Amino acid sequence: MGDSAVPASTASPSAGRPARPPNLIVIVLDCVRAASVAPTATGPVARTPVLDRLRARGTTFTGAIAPGNWTIPSHMSITTGTYPWVHRRRTFRSGPPPFEPIATWLARQGYETAMFTEETHLVAGYGLEDGYAFRYARRYQTTDEQRTLVNRLVGHSGFLYSSAVRGLMERVPPVAIPMTMVNARQELAFKRDVCGTYLVDEFGRWLSARSPERPFHAFFNFVDGHEPYPPDGDAPVGLSARGYAHVPRFYLLAVPGLARHVPWALVEQRYLAAIESADHKVGGILAALERNGELGRTMVIVTADHGQSFGEHGNIYHGCGASDSVARVPMVVAAPDGMSLPREVDGWVSLCEIPSYLKSAALGLPAFGEEGAASVPFPASPPARTPVFCEGGPASDPNYSLRGIGSDRRWNHRLLAAYLGREKWVLDLATEELGGWDATERPDRAPASVPTDEQRRSVLERVYGIFGDADWARYRADAAEVARAPLGDDKMRSWGYD
Repeated sequence: MGDSAVPASTASPSAGRPARPPNLIVIVLDCVRAASVAPTATGPVARTPVLDRLRARGTTFTGAIAPGNWTIPSHMSITTGTYPWVHRRRTFRSGPPPFEPIATWLARQGYETAMFTEETHLVAGYGLEDGYAFRYARRYQTTDEQRTLVNRLVGHSGFLYSSAVRGLMERVPPVAIPMTMVNARQELAFKRDVCGTYLVDEFGRWLSARSPERPFHAFFNFVDGHEPYPPDGDAPVGLSARGYAHVPRFYLLAVPGLARHVPWALVEQRYLAAIESADHKVGGILAALERNGELGRTMVIVTADHGQSFGEHGNIYHGCGASDSVARVPMVVAAPDGMSLPREVDGWVSLCEIPSYLKSAALGLPAFGEEGAASVPFPASPPARTPVFCEGGPASDPNYSLRGIGSDRRWNHRLLAAYLGREKWVLDLATEELGGWDATERPDRAPASVPTDEQRRSVLERVYGIFGDADWARYRADAAEVARAPLGDDKMRSWGYD
């Protein structure tokens, strides 16, 4: 069924459809991984009473997979319904989105559209904000140079990531603490400035001021789960351990042995507290909907753009690797009154499905069925539902500050994870190496199995559709897709991607 389906606003009551299409809300909890949130947790779990209540009346997805391992490619997939190697927006490239986003389609159907984001990437001109008539962020177009004094002075001098500095850190690891502490404090101050209740408060004002006659679509990004994490409520550890907890990701990746000094249990404790803070803000959104009489008329989707790693398979935070810690994310969908949805979707589902869920609901149809398949696709020719993929591309590649380092490291390769039934495969597009796991047995805790030549050919054909040399080009990036924005571009990046 396509766009010609009868819109909910014109359907008769006897058809079982509401008189007005439902409101549609998507909430992205930045960097929140499935392994830290019930009921998919495999380790320490965050307390998320708001998500728990949504699950109690909604649908839990136990196998939701992020399309990418960092913000820009994953969000472009969430908004356009296409995988990164299709939309090819893999870096900080200004301009409109390569495909029509769902917000633009909804606006044509009469929806009011609004974006509320703590993540400045979403309103920095990369095409992620297109289709949203109202946009709110605490900061706009903030570069890393503007954010901290250290970045302004030496952020692109090459000094901080020089081989001499990295060699010194490898020989004398404590050197990393004073070299990064000032910047870490300023990063934390920047994060505190954007992570208050500002979005929830602004949404409440926007909701109260709008006309209730029209449906609306609102998109949120809460960045609490993104590193660095404030030290509130820490367990007792030594001063040096606290210092290592703030060393940036690329030092931990690029300096051999440095990650071993990080108190990962402490970092994860801070991370769980950050998730709990984001959960509280989700509660604020629901409370605003209820105050305005819109809660029962609203479909709410809560998920994450990608997860977060704490050393799994050598990966640190995100923007590197394709481990389950970054690929698997939570997803909960609470239906509006009158829409019947399954209580659980137990299978691999890509976040590329989200635009199809929104379109289906806007047309007065169930958002999805028992296996997570939408009633109506968006775009008209969406990707196949199986296998489900996550592209583990390096964030901001080639990264100017990291040029010449780590190109031989797997974390800096473009990887493609595929989930199919009990199988998980990761294909290294730089080396063409292939590794496999039992996807139901916590792959992050097990080494990869190496297939035989015959098995490898079978997997490349059956899972990736690679039958010959020409097929590799489907997934690989070209120079235009990985070229960084000019250093003078004031819309570049934030949140420490260098």
